[in-house]
Amino acid sequence: MRKLRILLVIIMLGLATASVYANWGSTAGGSVATGSFHSFGTAQVEMQREDLHIRLYRDRAKVEIDYLFHNTGPSIDVRAGFPSLGVQLEDVKHQEIENYSISADDKPVAFTVESGDPVPFKNLYNVKFREMGELDEYPPDKRPELLEWLVSVVHFDAGQTRRIHIRYDSLYAYCSGGYSDDGDTCDDRFAYVLSTASVWKGPIASGKITIDAVTVPAEQIILSPAGRFHRNGSSFVWQFRNLKPTDADDILVNLNNHSSTIAEYVERTDSSPYKINYFTLENGKYFYLNRNFIPKGESASPDYSASHVGDGDSETEWRTVHAPGIGDALTLDITSQAHIDQVGIIPGCGTNEQARFSHARIREVELTVNGRSTRKAILPDEFTYPWSDSDQAYEWIDLPFYSGNASTIRIIVRSVYPGSADQVTCIGKVMLRQWLKSKPSIKSGVDGHELP
Repeated sequence: MRKLRILLVIIMLGLATASVYANWGSTAGGSVATGSFHSFGTAQVEMQREDLHIRLYRDRAKVEIDYLFHNTGPSIDVRAGFPSLGVQLEDVKHQEIENYSISADDKPVAFTVESGDPVPFKNLYNVKFREMGELDEYPPDKRPELLEWLVSVVHFDAGQTRRIHIRYDSLYAYCSGGYSDDGDTCDDRFAYVLSTASVWKGPIASGKITIDAVTVPAEQIILSPAGRFHRNGSSFVWQFRNLKPTDADDILVNLNNHSSTIAEYVERTDSSPYKINYFTLENGKYFYLNRNFIPKGESASPDYSASHVGDGDSETEWRTVHAPGIGDALTLDITSQAHIDQVGIIPGCGTNEQARFSHARIREVELTVNGRSTRKAILPDEFTYPWSDSDQAYEWIDLPFYSGNASTIRIIVRSVYPGSADQVTCIGKVMLRQWLKSKPSIKSGVDGHELP
């Protein structure tokens, strides 16, 4: 998981007692690329079909690949590997693919992990990624690029055709950097190296690449190779025949979601030396992260009180009175007059994927502003690490139209996704957003840094 990224968020958006001028540097990690199944020393098996399906979520891609292989010669044990590229920084491996599995004709196949040479794939470590990760500063004998092959052996009888199925989760390649509480993040990226399939006998007879933007905006995505994909709503499809792939055919998905954040330090009269206001530029819009509210609501027990949704601790949560909690509600009393545009919710329990899906998760939520304006929204059923200070952890819901400022916002659970182990339902954290009509006229205390 993104432990390094989480650490940086702590530093970037962290405690008000942090040094205002500290330089926390920059970093990069995640899954740099995965790729097509690659044979080792086999020249008699051809790839008749490769169907690749990539589903894009906010912090990861879920990938499934169906291959059809045909053995044109005598019986053989085919040794082949699935490539996974990452980085090795400060003794921490950032390979970042999860839940990998492989089957042959619907029967599970074992795999082992073997090291490879990442040099032929250096072009996949783009300039910004290398800069933020400071990869070029490593000496040649401690090169941080990392290639691992997930290697399996599959038997083919003479003339046999077999279906190979691979699935996995790939956390996006990311990079970020900054000073004190200010920071910049790069575009998240997913890469698939189609060219590793070139070693099979002949070309790929037929192929279909489908990319679905599930919980990311389809209109923001930038795809390579350019001109290959045809868009239909939130799906992008590329079909081909008789392709002997080269690196010009390698697939790059750029989520085009870079952002910049600066912190405004405001003196306080209480025990804290100052308050931090965060302003962010994202997708061409400026907004202010608003945490000026008091949460109220009944809870399952004092250990899971409503106050937890605003406490900044990613391991605490509000649990509904009932299980699964349909009809239970939170009320946010806004403590500083403002017109709020969005509510962000972490709609589940647990800091890992298994724990999250073991409990019920909120499916439909109803939002009411000032007791009058109401709207309902269906939330996707996905897992992201619930880091309370990262806006990427939240499901963002536009509030209904209302005039003036918000004094109360009520959040009501209307339906849930069932849990695999129990029907406990909770909200981890809540955050509010105010969209700004223009660039805020503020500068941070770090060299007068301001938003672009």
